[in-house]
Formats: sequence, C-alpha cells, structure tokens
Amino acid sequence: MTWNGSQGRKLFPIDPGVQDHENGIMDNRFTVKSVAVAQERFELELFADLDREFSAHFEEMSDPTKGLPEPPLFGSLWPSAEGLASYLVQKKLPLRGQRVLEIGCGLGLPSLLCARLGAQVETMDHHPGVASLLARNCQRNQLRALTFHLTSFQNTNTRLGTYDLILGSDILYEPDLYPQLEDFILRHSAQNCQIIIADPGRYAVARFGRTLKDKCHYQEEKLMISGHELPINIHSFQLSAF
Repeated sequence: MTWNGSQGRKLFPIDPGVQDHENGIMDNRFTVKSVAVAQERFELELFADLDREFSAHFEEMSDPTKGLPEPPLFGSLWPSAEGLASYLVQKKLPLRGQRVLEIGCGLGLPSLLCARLGAQVETMDHHPGVASLLARNCQRNQLRALTFHLTSFQNTNTRLGTYDLILGSDILYEPDLYPQLEDFILRHSAQNCQIIIADPGRYAVARFGRTLKDKCHYQEEKLMISGHELPINIHSFQLSAF
C-alpha cells in the first residue's frame, strides 16, 4: 500500500487481523465474499457481522476517555458500489491508462475493477481502518497496491493530483456537505474529466450537482443490481473545458 495524506502513517491503528492474515490466518471479524461484475470476479474481505461492528462502535462512543470514533461503514459491500462497478463495465469506458480517484472508497470494488482494467487508480477515505483492508483486498485479487489517501473532501488542505475519472458510491447522504464535495471534485478534475457517482436514492440527492451542472453535461440513469429490489441511480457528469 502506498500511503499519503497530511495525517501520516503513524495515526493508523493496529488492525488485529493484519498480522494473522500475513500468517495465513484471517481474524474472525472478517469473512470473504465472491463478487461478480460481468465477466470479472473478485474476492472481497469484509466484516463478517456488521451489526457486531456497530455494537462495538457504540460502546466505544460511550467511553468519555476516547475521541469520537468513525462508524465502521467501510467494511461492508454496499449496493451502490456494486452498481457503480457494473455501470463502468456496461459502458465499456476506456479505462486503460486513465487517472482515476475513488472518493470514500471503503472496500474499493470500483477501484479494484478499474485497476484490473489498466487504470492508474488512487483511493481516499477518512476512516483509518480502510487502508489495511484495501491492501489485503488488492493482494487477494492479485493487484498491485493502490495509492491510498487518508483524508476527506471536507479537508480544504487536501491537494491531490488531477484525474480523468472521479468516482464515488453512496457518498451523498449529507446534503449540507454537497458544496464542499463539488468544490473538491472541481479542484481535482483534469480537463474533460468524467465524474460518476452511484446513489441508492438519498432523500436530498436532487440538490447535488448545482455547480457541476453549470460546467458539465449531466446524465442520470437507473441500474438494477442482482439481489437488490431497488435501482441504483447513476449520476454522470462530463466536464467541459473550464
């Protein structure tokens, strides 16, 4: 795993499953799920019991001696990530050699797909538990380690590169943060960048993109994912020169 970000590597907590994993033994917090994206198949290590993880999270929140921990949303495969990955395959985007950033990557299924198809992929998430899990999933799928940035789009000091494709799945659940997210995207967009965000139907999503739509060609599509009753909304923004 390549590390980056102003926080630095030393702030990552020790993951109790990492050392055991290196010795061929996986911590019982995790399990492995096989995921098919069209003809591509991935083995993803994820939380075995998300409810148990949240129970531990709320217990930690009740400890006044500890800082407010981030909820463990990163360790589950969410429908929007599957939808985004499926959309990328269906549209046959020319990914080879493209510079790609996934915001709020979590398990990173869309990133793993892009990397397998030849893109130069970087990932970012603000949960410190993401890095080790993402590294293990790269290894599990015989992929080179992806550059990971421990940061949030809310951090105005974050200065990454510019990208040809910016991705996000289910990152639109806080409408008050939409302006900051759009500003971050525009700061990191190369000329003619495409931005694709998958969303499960968050209540305020119609408010997202007010700035982007002034600079982009916008298209919305709905995509059904096997095993899920509701469609995933795909928001695609094709940036014009600005």
